Amino acid sequence: MTDVSSRLVLTIAIVVSGVGALDAYIGRKWDLVAVFLFLALLLILLWLRQRAHRVPVDLRPDLARLLENQSQRSGEPFDDLLDRAVAAYQQGLFPDSAERE
Repeated sequence: MTDVSSRLVLTIAIVVSGVGALDAYIGRKWDLVAVFLFLALLLILLWLRQRAHRVPVDLRPDLARLLENQSQRSGEPFDDLLDRAVAAYQQGLFPDSAERE
C-alpha cells in the first residue's frame, strides 16, 4: 500500500469520514459523530504510517527519470523498481550476501 493510488483512496476515505462526522454533528447524532471521528482517526494513522518505514533517498535526476519512465511503461510502482535496483546492485557488490543471511 505504498503507491499514489492507495494514498488517494485513503485521502478520499478520510474526507468521506469527515463529511459523515459533520453531518452527524449537525443532526445531533452523537454516537455517529464518535464512530465517524474514530474511523477518520484510524484512516489518518494508516495514511501517515504508510510511508513511515521508508528512508528518503536522493537520486540523480537522470536515474530518477529512467526509473520513472520504466515505471510508466511497466505499470510497476516507482518505489518497487527502486527497491529492486538497489537489491540488484547490492547483490553485485556482495554476491554471497544471500548465503550469509
